[in-house]
Amino acid sequence: MQGSNDILTKGIKQLKILPLAAMFLIPMSGFAQKNDSKTNNDRIGVNYKQRHSKQSQNNLYADGIKIKRDLSIIKETQEERILAEDEIPAEELYGGIWNNRYVNAYRSIESIPDTFKVNLANFTMPTMGHVTSNYGVRRLRRTTRMHYGIDLKVQVGDTIYAAFDGKVRLKQYERRGYGYYVALRHPNGLETVYGHLSKFLVEEDQVVKSGDPIALGGNTGRSTGSHLHFEIRFLGNPINPTFIVDFDNKVCHRDSYLVTASSYNRSSKGVDIRNISSSATASRSKANVQNKYASGKVAYHRIQKGDTLGAIALKHNTTVSKLCKLNNITAKTVLRAGKSIRIS
Repeated sequence: MQGSNDILTKGIKQLKILPLAAMFLIPMSGFAQKNDSKTNNDRIGVNYKQRHSKQSQNNLYADGIKIKRDLSIIKETQEERILAEDEIPAEELYGGIWNNRYVNAYRSIESIPDTFKVNLANFTMPTMGHVTSNYGVRRLRRTTRMHYGIDLKVQVGDTIYAAFDGKVRLKQYERRGYGYYVALRHPNGLETVYGHLSKFLVEEDQVVKSGDPIALGGNTGRSTGSHLHFEIRFLGNPINPTFIVDFDNKVCHRDSYLVTASSYNRSSKGVDIRNISSSATASRSKANVQNKYASGKVAYHRIQKGDTLGAIALKHNTTVSKLCKLNNITAKTVLRAGKSIRIS
């Protein structure tokens, strides 16, 4: 009985202690909750700041992308505007001449620059075909004739591309020569000619970009098989394309080329546009064409029967070596009566 009373007394004491413990523990739990809440709030603040910082970086990154996009659009617009519709490429170099009939319509130009630097940066191969015939003299059965370009193998219908940015100066047909052909004038000062075509893909006076399709390959004109006849000219004078283009690797040798008197043999097949009165064949021209890039006045001597380089040099107060350099000849070159030789 005594044992039961002791258990009961001990239980009552425990019951008395419970309210006191509850009163003590409730504030402690509240304090703990308050601390957790404070910790969570602090974390929320830190997280918010991190998100804000990250958002700013994203905004800067987005602004950078927008700037690059805008610059890209500006660049594309500048690239698209190669030439205005009524603009003549290299107009000052060519004295304002823009002729839609003749490949070499520049005999009226009184002077040619001694040197001229040509930018080749945006070159495109007209076709990827291999070389089938080189620039130079061709020996036929009974005669010889000059081959002013280089032939590249194509199949009829293969696409032909513009070598540089430029403008279509002429598209014509020549039965005993080029066949269907296109000539482009480029802002870098060169002209390129594409012959033996089967179809035109451009119109005269059309602006084209390097690599644009301009025609289809063919076998027209004086041709014994389908190929592209490709010429590079400067003021009407043909330049050996291999001086400029590495046809094995399909690129230019350098980013620029310096045209000098030794770059070409002066073509004698030019047309004097001062003798052309029809506006249909010479859309733009000037009666007396000067070249601002040439230094000094250029003069010529018409060769008479019996003339020698020594006699011509003595007559015009110059030297044989200067005559040879100006005309890209040697002291042993045979002079032909009726031809002209540059003396200054």
